Amino acid sequence: MSAVETLKFLPPDEIPAIAASFGTPCFVYDLASLEQRYRYFASIPHAFGLKIRYSVKANPNRAILRAFDRFGADFDVSSVWEARRVIAAGIPTSKILMTAQETSAGWEDICRQGMHFDAGSLTQLENYGRAFPGAEVSLRINPGFGSGLVRKLTSGGNHSSFGLWVGHIEQALATALRFDLKIVRLHFHIGSGHESTVLEDTVGLALQLCARLPSVEALNLGGGYRIAALQTDPPYDHHAMGERIAARLHDFAARHSRQLKLELEPGTALVSLAGSIVTRIVDKVDTGDGGYCFLKIDGGLTELMRPSYYGALHPLATVRADGTLSAEVEEVIVSGHCCIAGDTLTPMPGNTEDIKAQPLAAATVGDFLVVERAGGYAASMSVKNFNSYPEASEVLRTAPGKFALIRSRQTLDQMTQNEVDFSL
Repeated sequence: MSAVETLKFLPPDEIPAIAASFGTPCFVYDLASLEQRYRYFASIPHAFGLKIRYSVKANPNRAILRAFDRFGADFDVSSVWEARRVIAAGIPTSKILMTAQETSAGWEDICRQGMHFDAGSLTQLENYGRAFPGAEVSLRINPGFGSGLVRKLTSGGNHSSFGLWVGHIEQALATALRFDLKIVRLHFHIGSGHESTVLEDTVGLALQLCARLPSVEALNLGGGYRIAALQTDPPYDHHAMGERIAARLHDFAARHSRQLKLELEPGTALVSLAGSIVTRIVDKVDTGDGGYCFLKIDGGLTELMRPSYYGALHPLATVRADGTLSAEVEEVIVSGHCCIAGDTLTPMPGNTEDIKAQPLAAATVGDFLVVERAGGYAASMSVKNFNSYPEASEVLRTAPGKFALIRSRQTLDQMTQNEVDFSL
């Protein structure tokens, strides 16, 4: 039997108080952990400057955005709507870089206000050139290969629509020349949960392109940096990766007399381990000899879809209703509250079609189950309002035992406010 997972930042005696004050399910984010993760990435060794852009899609809550702005981050957005959320948080538009699949209405206005634009296709580059001839622009390149935790998370290679295909570089350069665009940044994002060795292969290709483009000032390597969430995960040394990339940038500078700045866009790596979901166990059932023991919780796909969508494992920990821990261990399947097959938090790793029991401290109805690694791609990527469950509350842990509500639990009126009253 593998080791039982433990809580990341919440002491068990705080959990009943959180449930009493904010209900369950409830997202809890830890301010100290957010800052610690940012400082770790901001101190990665670099050659000629490093800019950390927080990937907003990981968690766009206004309090999170303001925290990273205070820490010193810039921002990566994947839509006009994310850009508007950053601006609404009081953050300067000049700190935003948009890399989007869809450049929906209004992107030109935000660019005029100072947002930087990252063209990910020939069509996007053409549209940007028509709107802003003579301006600076970035190019997102699909290098022809990629890496990710699972295939669904790999965003490089010929099966991916992300980025300008590497074989279309000449057409892109011709378009940039036609509109007198200055290419100041090359951007690569090969996948989420990638192998750093594959990312470093990308650096080699990127520097070949930079050698041809004297206007390029920055190399952006995107996000997707792995983290050690489970006890069985190996540690990942992003600083060692930074040292190797810095050496290549120093070599490039010696050969070409140009000092390229480095940009990274972590999302998962900044927020995931700084967030937990506090849920309550609402039922416990079994399927007899040869079957499974199931814990049913009052959360699920409506808060977290990664296990069902990717077969991703999250650390799970049970806490007694009185805020203490049990020493007894049992192997269980954890099921969500949605009335649909597949709402599970204990999939077979990497396999969304099957389940695998996990060892947890023994628990019963009324106890709590805490889902860890839930600060990123959880609230922002959930199956919102399925079965008409309301969005969960979110709180920020500002100090031990101190919590600030940063999103109220959704009401039924809020859930249905955009429905139009129509009678046949």
